[in-house]
Amino acid sequence: MNKDIFYLSYPWAHYSKKLTQKIEHPQYVGFFVPEEVLGRGLRLVIAREGSIASGNALTLYWLVDETDGSIADIRYQVFGASALIGALEAACQLLLRKNYEQAKRVSADLIDREVRDKNDKEAFPPEVYGHLNLVLSAIETAAEQCTDIPYDDVYSDSPIHPDISGGLYPHWETLPNPERIRVVEEIIQKEIRPYIELDAGGIQIIALSDQHELSIAYQGSCTSCHSATGSTLNAIQQILQARVHPDLVVVPDLSFLKQ
Repeated sequence: MNKDIFYLSYPWAHYSKKLTQKIEHPQYVGFFVPEEVLGRGLRLVIAREGSIASGNALTLYWLVDETDGSIADIRYQVFGASALIGALEAACQLLLRKNYEQAKRVSADLIDREVRDKNDKEAFPPEVYGHLNLVLSAIETAAEQCTDIPYDDVYSDSPIHPDISGGLYPHWETLPNPERIRVVEEIIQKEIRPYIELDAGGIQIIALSDQHELSIAYQGSCTSCHSATGSTLNAIQQILQARVHPDLVVVPDLSFLKQ
């Protein structure tokens, strides 16, 4: 046995508070059986990863709507470390009501963001990254069982779940405009793009006026998304108002939207 293992800090002490709560109060533990989907237009998808012999094993259950490929309900069973429970809970929260194509775009970083206490501090310590990869493998295995189901690539709900805690950017009023744009771009890159990319969309900054008006352009599927001028736009504005300045107003360039 490698003696270095005795010098590793116990991961639990390095979990975020949100991650600890997910582990202590799981919401998605359980399973489905074939009889539950009979006559309901749902497909039961089961994905297994890991092994009990290796110390970590999981089974992921999806109930997939066969009309649009959306995950109507989700459960899991698990044997292994506490981090695996937390990763599954965060992943299930992300996946519910998404379609299987969106599910394939979920990343380890996105799962981690679901349970961070602070936006710049990871929820999972490096020594448990393997558990995140195990969950991602299960998601990929489940999604591959759904590829014959049609899905709608025009989304009505925003993929962004804004965490509006935090503080305003220091000395914002005295910054030159190029520096202000850099600050906004950094926040968009860290806290907004990862969620928009879940819907195969994109966002870019066009301009920032002295009157705190931020013009943006949507890309990809966002150009045909019904929430691009509704819930998604509101979420983007809430995040930037909380992180940067309360007077920021986000205005989409509608010429980029598909008619």
